[in-house]
Amino acid sequence: MIYVKEKFINENTIGIWADGILDLESVPILKNVCIHHLQNKKNIMMYLGGLLHVTREGKDFLQEIQKKVSVVDPPQYMSFNAPKK
Repeated sequence: MIYVKEKFINENTIGIWADGILDLESVPILKNVCIHHLQNKKNIMMYLGGLLHVTREGKDFLQEIQKKVSVVDPPQYMSFNAPKK
């Protein structure tokens, strides 16, 4: 189960906090939230420090989306490339 919280940081940037487990069932939830804000031309800061477990499907999604969002506080067991430009 995943808990997703959204909060506007400023008029162009939305913060998304994801807590819990990012797995096959929860990936579509987080993906839909991201797609909605990206379609509205918002910058996304995704806070992942509250993730307790990330399955292969969750890791695949995060690798796919990392070029479109700024990842903040990723779990220690995951590696990310440099932040988006």
